[in-house]
Amino acid sequence: TMIYFTQGKLGSIGLEILLKAILIIPTKYLKNITLVINRHDLIHELESLTIPYHIESGMLEVHNGKIPLLSPIFLVHSETLNSLLTALPLLQKDDILFTLPSSKDQFFFQGIHHRGYTDFFRNYFHSKDVSMTFKGRSFDLLLLTDHIPLLEVAPKINADIFHKVDVSLFCGAKYFSAYEEVIMLGLNPHAGENGQIGNEELSFDSFLNPLLAKFPEISFLGPLAADSIFLTAFNCKKRTLLVSPYHDQALPIFKALNMFHAAQITFGLPFLRLSVVHGTAENIYGKNLADPTSILFGLDTIFKSYYGLHFNRTSART
Repeated sequence: TMIYFTQGKLGSIGLEILLKAILIIPTKYLKNITLVINRHDLIHELESLTIPYHIESGMLEVHNGKIPLLSPIFLVHSETLNSLLTALPLLQKDDILFTLPSSKDQFFFQGIHHRGYTDFFRNYFHSKDVSMTFKGRSFDLLLLTDHIPLLEVAPKINADIFHKVDVSLFCGAKYFSAYEEVIMLGLNPHAGENGQIGNEELSFDSFLNPLLAKFPEISFLGPLAADSIFLTAFNCKKRTLLVSPYHDQALPIFKALNMFHAAQITFGLPFLRLSVVHGTAENIYGKNLADPTSILFGLDTIFKSYYGLHFNRTSART
């Protein structure tokens, strides 16, 4: 298994957090990492952070080891897509893609403005089941819809979109460990109050019934009111997947509970993709203030799941 890191947006903290993470990772883990990053951009960041380095014969050497370095072969797209399009043909089914933070303006491809990585992957791989999922310390979070306006959310909640739950349950067991519980949040306040505040939830049972039959070993709860579920999920002892109908319903609280001790996961691709849970943070670019905890959390999760190995993460934040 190889972990391919691809470049995010220039002028953001992506390369800073990557290099800080690399310096923390024990040498024995570095053999599983390949960087697909523009050499000039990497050197600029290394020197900005005053990190001693040596680059020769396609290898980056820092104090704790050597890492293969591949330069993007595409030059006509954004720096994010140049790196990503170079890495994608290299990925085998057991490999992992780890993308650095980018922004929506980086994803203009084949005449389409994509709304970020997830939207790009859906179109590139022609799969509507590509999901935006987040792995935290106590529970994971699946967004049924992601980067769409609120006005479009309710019409999207149908049987087809619930197939993302199926994909997430299958991939969660494949890449990590099987979920034991699924908690479904309602779309409306108080989960609709049996149709008094909205009737969308009245259809949820018919959407969930095929999943109950397919995954009898998993308990399914909901739809439940989102305003009071999070402390229960945060303190749960089971491997729990929380399912949220829309982006800003559950994600802000998930981030508040986990801070940077979390990672974004994309299920539904031919390989596993991870990223950090934060954005480009351009306001602190070049100030040596960026925290690599989310990268380290993601890597630690991979190494524990794939190799039974664990390294101690360090962070400026708790």
